[in-house]
Amino acid sequence: MRVAVVGQGYVGLTGAVALALQGHSVTGVEQDPGRLRTLDAGEAPVFEPGLPQQLTAALATGRLRFTDGLAESHRWAPFDTVLITVGTPPRSDGSADLSQVTAALEQAGNLLPPPRVVLKSTVPPGTSSSLAGTCPWLRERYAYNPEFLNQGSALEDWAAPARVVVGTWSHDSERALRELYAGVTGPWVVTTPTSAEMIKYASNAFLAMKISFSNEIARMCCGPDTDVDQVMQGVGYDPRIGHAFLQPGLGYGDSCLPKDTAALAHWASSAGIPAPLLRATIAVNDAQAGLALQILRTELGAALRDATIAVLGVRYEPWSDDLRAAPSRTVVPAILGEAARVRIWDPATDAVAVAKLFPAADAVPDLSDALGGAHAVVLLTEWPQAIEADWPRMAARLAGPRLLIDGKNCLPPSGWPACPSATGVSAPGCPPRPRPRNPSWRHEPVARTAPSFR
Repeated sequence: MRVAVVGQGYVGLTGAVALALQGHSVTGVEQDPGRLRTLDAGEAPVFEPGLPQQLTAALATGRLRFTDGLAESHRWAPFDTVLITVGTPPRSDGSADLSQVTAALEQAGNLLPPPRVVLKSTVPPGTSSSLAGTCPWLRERYAYNPEFLNQGSALEDWAAPARVVVGTWSHDSERALRELYAGVTGPWVVTTPTSAEMIKYASNAFLAMKISFSNEIARMCCGPDTDVDQVMQGVGYDPRIGHAFLQPGLGYGDSCLPKDTAALAHWASSAGIPAPLLRATIAVNDAQAGLALQILRTELGAALRDATIAVLGVRYEPWSDDLRAAPSRTVVPAILGEAARVRIWDPATDAVAVAKLFPAADAVPDLSDALGGAHAVVLLTEWPQAIEADWPRMAARLAGPRLLIDGKNCLPPSGWPACPSATGVSAPGCPPRPRPRNPSWRHEPVARTAPSFR
């Protein structure tokens, strides 16, 4: 099939590459000049493991090209299907901005002969029906097909998804999608466009709820005989629950969960539908980012205003360069507002990028140098270099009180007994535990997470 993929961000580029490698003739449409230049050079403008190599392979087949014009390419050789994968960023009130979606649909609707149109962008329930009210042609050649790609495994998720959800009013559109995705393994859920839209939002809201729930449980696991690792491990073995997304930490901060939970809450409010569980999920998550500063205030007291704080990592995950909702965007400015100096180490974010994000912070390229003389460390990204570091040796480079706040709960607790005078661990918000006199090293996880959960 001849396919156009409008929007070459994270989802669009993954889809364009995968479809080309499946044997389709694919045109990636991108209107951002900088991103288009990167693509024309054969480089991926987004970070995803394996994507640069797969992009090179797809280009080598001759079945993948990039352009900034949908209509011109269609006149040259008409498309069978147009996939729309543009962004739906949040507005200030939490609602989804659909301007890119409507613009892309308008362009696709003007093409002759008319192609099949598949919308993959995340949109509020009822969007497709509303659009069909003003564009009657959508009823016959439209499908809503949300994406469920996980950052770090997007290519694998495309080839073998947990499910393929298709919302359509037309059996012909369903048949066309089955042909397009021939070779893609996974169960199909065929429903109405509105139900498909709700499936996408409900899925992300439920995952967000699991994270917020695990964070609430972590705050309760503060006694000396309660280990949140073991608690969540025991909970996760229940097949009705599962281990995924039961990792306590500084909250969810990927590219989907924050904006989708906010958009669904806004949609429910606009429809007059109470959503107390969803709003509680968001409230717990919003409060979670403040725990790092809370610990610093408690442990350093008035000395915080003269302290040097080392922040390890600004990304939400090592395998994603999407920083739109990373906890660092909240945590670092909060610390900068109260500490004398903040150093930032992130092996994949250069000094220029750090300066744009946090102008008052100092970017440090070496992990050991970032810790030298710092009074406290706040770990925000589970970089392997940090996890595998010799922390007893690193601790010696710190100044008192030698505090480590493990915001991703990724450092193995078994390493701490090797630290001289290491104390017990506790979750913030709990009553303080008895500590040895004059401790030389403290590890404060937000709540530990067992490696087997990952």
